[in-house]
Amino acid sequence: MKKLSISVIILVCTVFFSLQNKTIPFYIGSQDKGLNSSISLCELDLSTGKITLVDTFNNCTAPGYVSISPDKKNLYAISSDNKINAFAIGADKKLNYLNSQPSEGSGPCHVSVDPSGKMVFASNYGDGSFAAYTLQAGGKLNSATYKEQFTGSGPNTKRQEKAHAHFAGTSPDGKYVYVVDLGSDKIMNYTLDAKSGKLTPNPAQPFFSAKPGSGPRHFIFHPNGRSLFLLNELEATLTSCSVDKKGVITSLETYSTLPADFAGNNTSAAIHLHPNGKFVYVSNRGHNSISAFKILDGGKLEKVDEITKSVSVPRDFNIDPTGKYMIVANQDKDNLVVYTIDPQTGKLTFLHESISVKAPICVAFL
Repeated sequence: MKKLSISVIILVCTVFFSLQNKTIPFYIGSQDKGLNSSISLCELDLSTGKITLVDTFNNCTAPGYVSISPDKKNLYAISSDNKINAFAIGADKKLNYLNSQPSEGSGPCHVSVDPSGKMVFASNYGDGSFAAYTLQAGGKLNSATYKEQFTGSGPNTKRQEKAHAHFAGTSPDGKYVYVVDLGSDKIMNYTLDAKSGKLTPNPAQPFFSAKPGSGPRHFIFHPNGRSLFLLNELEATLTSCSVDKKGVITSLETYSTLPADFAGNNTSAAIHLHPNGKFVYVSNRGHNSISAFKILDGGKLEKVDEITKSVSVPRDFNIDPTGKYMIVANQDKDNLVVYTIDPQTGKLTFLHESISVKAPICVAFL
């Protein structure tokens, strides 16, 4: 009995020690087009918030945006040579290059994977086009099964002179695909058959129209599938929307992401949801800030915090899966900054400036 008690104590201590020293891996996409352009593998220490650079992978040029498959076995990255690149994630979390396919357009800026892990979507900002791909066993990309060239423009003549596809994502159940076109202030709406790779314009709503000139950029769904939050880059606003069973988007209310007295130039950049589903966060470039919004009943929002310390052109940021830390990628300062998050209030507290990374523009946790 004594031996058993000692064994139990050792086991409990070992588990406690391991939990206290647990690290979470994540990847950084970079806009750097130099010879050392790479995807960076990092680790976040959950007990201290310290970030360690583990390795870099130089398989594609300017791998700005990256996306991880639901089963955590593959990573996909855009590159400045107009390609979508596939990687296998090893047991050591290092990347092994598999293959690539043309992005079927110019200037790819975003890539995503559907919830089933069977399809990948690419958005081409340069020419305003969109492509969808099925995947082979092991994660290799097949050639595009669907592609579309968008048309249209908006009232902002400098940024909306033509279509600019900026983001594609699905509903949580994978039934619908939505593609954001900043140039025409629209979200294209498709029904999806992931098995065949077939996309069809949603007969219930072929597209959602955002406010003219708002420049919709990215969106995020609440896990309940009934609320969608749309970040408008040019207007620096956040629109709360409802989504019905047919995939139809309806706007509810729009909120400014900037202080009322801000008068400088600004473009909004990234939007992420806290893992507890209670808060939405957005970033601004120009004002150089991260704003926090509490999700109220019915999907409406209330601004609860805004931070600026050590934030410089935050093209992207992300929250670790435990909800404890936020990592901000400073595109202009070539570094990462760590904040802690209060899961009850959603408020952020500066922790430290961390490692140097050249032109970081995407943070993806494994």
